[in-house]
Amino acid sequence: MDPSPTSSAAGSPDETSAPRIVVVLETAVPSTVHEACADLAAGLADRLRMPVTLATIPACCLEALRPTLTRARESRISEYRPAPLPGPMSAAPFLLRDDGRPDWGAMWGSFCELALYGGAPHRGPDNPLRAPEETGAVVASDQAVLDELRRGIWETTGLYAEAAGPGWLAVTCESRKMAAWLCATITLENVEARVDEDRVLLPAGPAYRLEDEVKSIITVLAKTHHYWQAHIMGDERS
Repeated sequence: MDPSPTSSAAGSPDETSAPRIVVVLETAVPSTVHEACADLAAGLADRLRMPVTLATIPACCLEALRPTLTRARESRISEYRPAPLPGPMSAAPFLLRDDGRPDWGAMWGSFCELALYGGAPHRGPDNPLRAPEETGAVVASDQAVLDELRRGIWETTGLYAEAAGPGWLAVTCESRKMAAWLCATITLENVEARVDEDRVLLPAGPAYRLEDEVKSIITVLAKTHHYWQAHIMGDERS
């Protein structure tokens, strides 16, 4: 596909009488937009096997052109806007065992697409999950919270987790590569993560709630670990 125009004027009489496709943009648009429109015009010409005209005109001329575009009864104008960015992933139902504790292993039958590949992040950008700030003394995480995090991670991934200093939980991975990939992918889900050799570090704040922060950490690790096993490692084995 060659985006360079073949001619700045109309073609042969046969071409001028044939149906035409015209892409019009203002002269004030950035050069990157103009280049994208040129690529679009060239791609249309290749795909449809017919000429496409790319016209760049001042804004005043564009406004004056609007009445002409709708003058005939057959005229139609369609405007297309960018698709909205994906919102945060909807929460899975919170399931409890007979003893009243969360049934982490039964909460997810499937997972939405990762934010890394265009899916909705687990948490919205206005509600990220961050580790406690390291200014002054950081209060140690509640032991019950740590125990539930460790249990949930084990039930959903089979990975061993342990406290890694105030405010952090370390999850031992199968390799440094796995830890680095999980760390980067979890960060895109708007959950803070760090990497330390073959361990991925996740936040474990002292005031974390079971159905909010605790569930989020277990969810994003289960989600990214599932993708790592099924796709990243699966593709390497095949």
